[in-house]
Amino acid sequence: MTIKSGERVEGNTASSATIITMAAAAASTVNSADQTNENGRGVQVVVDITIATTTSVTFKIQGKDPVSGAYYDLLTSAALSSVATTLLTVYPGLTAASNTVVSQVLPRVWRVNAVITGGSSALTATVGANVIV
Repeated sequence: MTIKSGERVEGNTASSATIITMAAAAASTVNSADQTNENGRGVQVVVDITIATTTSVTFKIQGKDPVSGAYYDLLTSAALSSVATTLLTVYPGLTAASNTVVSQVLPRVWRVNAVITGGSSALTATVGANVIV
């Protein structure tokens, strides 16, 4: 992105991405690729489940320890089992809300982890993210 002299810079403009796409996913664990946080303080993760019959999925927003490479949980959703859009938010200074909002700073490297459990039917969903400065 090239910024021209005098042009207004909007920090949240180029910080949106598709993190995970699940098509007919059965019981399994799915991890997004590591995401690099350039200058954001937090993130909104949008989970859009379009097909869910007898399965459920739990999402975690995880940070990565730069020394050991181990992942640690910042936020864990409730088990989601119906067609719906769910917003998960990590941002400092917010009032925490069980399974949806945590008052925490987004680390430099982070990812989304999804654990699909339950019946034999498949789940279809997308996970997108908006890093917030």
